[in-house]
Amino acid sequence: MMPQRVRLQLEAAVRHPTSIVGCQVRREPPNSTERYTRWINRLAPGQLLMQVFTSNGPTVVMPTWFCSRAWFSHVGPFDEGGQGVPEDLLLFYNHLRKGGVRRVDQSLLLYRYHPSGATHSVLEYAVPSRGGWGAVDSGDWLRPRVQCGVN
Repeated sequence: MMPQRVRLQLEAAVRHPTSIVGCQVRREPPNSTERYTRWINRLAPGQLLMQVFTSNGPTVVMPTWFCSRAWFSHVGPFDEGGQGVPEDLLLFYNHLRKGGVRRVDQSLLLYRYHPSGATHSVLEYAVPSRGGWGAVDSGDWLRPRVQCGVN
């Protein structure tokens, strides 16, 4: 974690209290998941919402999430359904239904890749399909509530 991470994400969270605030990351080892890392770090503000509907999942990676405890409690807890449940993705979807997503456009976290990480144990059938959790209609179900952007 970079020394200024908490300060910068706190400042953004105070400005946007109903948003998950993420940041850019630096991957370790540097050549691990190069395409994915480039994708998450280069998304434009408007893409932070719409690109979540790709197979890549959350547009700000879970280790960078920052929000107040009150907002986290309002959105709801992680789904502790056990191995194979994409708890971060499900929380991210629940959050988008109630709030927004922002990113501090600086690399503030060293994100280590582990070949045996829990991400690799997520069961495909546990991930909500595009039509299965709200029949995404150009984001209409989110439009009145969601804020996206870079801070």
